Amino acid sequence: MSAAGGTRIVVAGLGGQGVLFITRLLAEAALGLGWRALSSETHGMAQRGGSVAASLAIGSFHCALALPGTADLLLALNHGEAARNLGFLGPGGHCLVSATQPWTPEAMRAAAAEGIGLHAVDAAGIALGLGAPFLANIAMLGALAAFPFTPVPHAALENALRQRSPAGRLEANLAAFEAGLEAGSRAR
Repeated sequence: MSAAGGTRIVVAGLGGQGVLFITRLLAEAALGLGWRALSSETHGMAQRGGSVAASLAIGSFHCALALPGTADLLLALNHGEAARNLGFLGPGGHCLVSATQPWTPEAMRAAAAEGIGLHAVDAAGIALGLGAPFLANIAMLGALAAFPFTPVPHAALENALRQRSPAGRLEANLAAFEAGLEAGSRAR
């Protein structure tokens, strides 16, 4: 999967988990490489912890929205939202979820039969370990950078994070990104 050729991404989570920030960082990293990026957001009940999803199309797409069966990547900040949004993935797609437990063998077999890869990293645990539970989204972005199916290279993601982070949060964000990268490398 190459972003230059086109990649559709769905980022899903609950209100307050940083879905929109991750989507913005992915888009800005792609734009920084000279690629076209379009995004669309569905806020839902974001302020009350409800479902939040964003679609991002990198490449020569005319619409950001991913239709069911068309996404190449689902990046989910919790298991419930991963399960709820799996239908967006097409054959050859991958789901990376922040979860304390790996996918069940049954789920892995069912996804494999559809040509979908399921992966899990405990981004929330990483953030808690850093004493900053609000950084789970950044740890998740770091984990994504470790996988071969990442649509945007590690350096571009880190550069976008450096540019977008408030000065007082830059060091914490970079620490979460690096810890996520290490966890993603182990989970591959």
